[in-house]
Amino acid sequence: MQERPLLTAAELAFIRQLQVQTADDEKAGQAALRVDASQQLGELLSQCAANDPLRIHAHIANQHLTFDLHLAHDADNQPRLQLGAPQIFDEGAVNRAWRSPLPQPLLLQRPDTRPCDLWVHQLSMNGALIEQRAKRKPPAHFRLMLPLDEQPPITLKGELVRMTDDGLFAYQVQALDPDGDEHLRQFLYQQHRRYEQQLQR
Repeated sequence: MQERPLLTAAELAFIRQLQVQTADDEKAGQAALRVDASQQLGELLSQCAANDPLRIHAHIANQHLTFDLHLAHDADNQPRLQLGAPQIFDEGAVNRAWRSPLPQPLLLQRPDTRPCDLWVHQLSMNGALIEQRAKRKPPAHFRLMLPLDEQPPITLKGELVRMTDDGLFAYQVQALDPDGDEHLRQFLYQQHRRYEQQLQR
């Protein structure tokens, strides 16, 4: 069954505004929405969240954003929905994870924080375009740290897929722990928002 768009561009903008307003109180990339509803609705949401993930789907232009919702309780035991950073996909014949062009390439580091000669030019949840500046064969596999501004570094596992026409190397990548996966989502969402703002200027 084909999914229907559940949010308009204005509604998605409202969600983003909520995230900005609660940035001081919540982790980066998340927002808390108080559920002002009856006890029965709160119990229903709790039951649904216990059995299946709750998600909001938004279709904007040719992109599909999926926000995970987590039900939590505040100090007064009132239910609230925590909105996580979304997964972003480019829609087409085959949906592909959105790849962020980085303003400046990011240098991958070894686990001991020594830099290596691999520079990330574009990044998605499962792939990266990487430049190797040393004149040697690129690694078929790697396990390296990706340093990010305002976030802990992410440990990435990479596997070489191919060389591109412009001399970069396409790698399939994966964050090696759940926190790293969430930090990568948050970083990509920040990049996506900056990229959209630049397009609107």
